[in-house]
Amino acid sequence: MKTFFDDKGHPKIELLVKGKRQSGKLEAVLDTGFDGFLNLPITMAVALGLELTGLVPVEYADGRTNRELVFAVEVNLNGMTRTVPATLTAGSEALAGTSLFDEYEVKFDFARKKIILAKAG
Repeated sequence: MKTFFDDKGHPKIELLVKGKRQSGKLEAVLDTGFDGFLNLPITMAVALGLELTGLVPVEYADGRTNRELVFAVEVNLNGMTRTVPATLTAGSEALAGTSLFDEYEVKFDFARKKIILAKAG
């Protein structure tokens, strides 16, 4: 599992993901303001063949609320595979939310451009 800062200074993680049709690597922004698991571009969800599992209520940073479609995606994080819920975005960038790292200690060192991700405990 690779963590890094991109050329814009955004903290990112490389994840292995799998759907019904295919699997692959994706780079996702580590978004501490997103308390979900994953938010994926629609085009990626279609290519992976993700399965619709339901609707979930969401609240955006500006206070708006909505219900969004939720899809199941397999994620390999540090050698462990689990199925997590993913919402979709019309944008091109994937987001990895804080729920994905609920069993990890995550440290951001912006000065040195390092991200430390370690299993908690």
